[in-house]
Amino acid sequence: MSLRINDNSGSAFSAYHLQKTDRALSESLTRLSIGKRITKAADDAAGMVIAHTLESQAMGFGQAIQNAKDAASIAQVADGALGQAANIIQDIRAKAVQAASAAQSPESRQAIQADISKNLESLKSIADSTSFNGQALLSGTFTGKEFQVGASSGEVTEISLGSLDPAMISDDSSETLAGIDVTTPEGAQAAIGISDAALEYIGRQQSQAGSTQNQLESAIQNLTHSQISTLASASEIEDLDYAEESMEINRIKLLSQARAFAQAKAGDVAKHMVDLFG
Repeated sequence: MSLRINDNSGSAFSAYHLQKTDRALSESLTRLSIGKRITKAADDAAGMVIAHTLESQAMGFGQAIQNAKDAASIAQVADGALGQAANIIQDIRAKAVQAASAAQSPESRQAIQADISKNLESLKSIADSTSFNGQALLSGTFTGKEFQVGASSGEVTEISLGSLDPAMISDDSSETLAGIDVTTPEGAQAAIGISDAALEYIGRQQSQAGSTQNQLESAIQNLTHSQISTLASASEIEDLDYAEESMEINRIKLLSQARAFAQAKAGDVAKHMVDLFG
């Protein structure tokens, strides 16, 4: 049986565990600094995949919320313009009723027609100028537009807006608002009917715009709730429990101190054996 006086395996063993403790301390400090329990796949590979999937869904919900807000803004802009158009058509109708009276002379009917023509120009201007992000809303081209208002494929809302161009608004006889002529009693009577048809058309457009706004506001609330719930789930998996990690780091510090003391003692023992036996 051999006796090895200069064996320093105790010191090497202590050094190994001290390095291991230092690595654990470094990892704990990293977790504390970034606030994440999972800093790399080795910490929890399955948890990281689930957390990243949830975070991706939450980002999708966030973008869907913005899309829904944009769509709601479009419906709101259109609704405001439709309200102005309704006021203009009501004024046209009132002038048509005025022109239908036998008290009007040919000259006064011409003057009324001139006022109606100005109103029609204003209505055409609303149709041409009402836009959102460069897209005309009430020219008759904004139809069948789909908005992605969900985080998954196919979760869309469609918006279609009619035209406010007087030449595109007609009654059952296909007479258009642009063709109103109140310079004769018969023309004035026809203008009343066309104005009524135009007001009914505007009313349908306003109702659709209002319904779309309500639908989108409900979607925004649901999406916001889903986003919050999804982020909370991801946080449960990935985020750090600071109280628990603080206790862990204190435990590691105490362990590190104990192992440093053990290593120093192991070194002292080895030195003493060398001094004792040469």
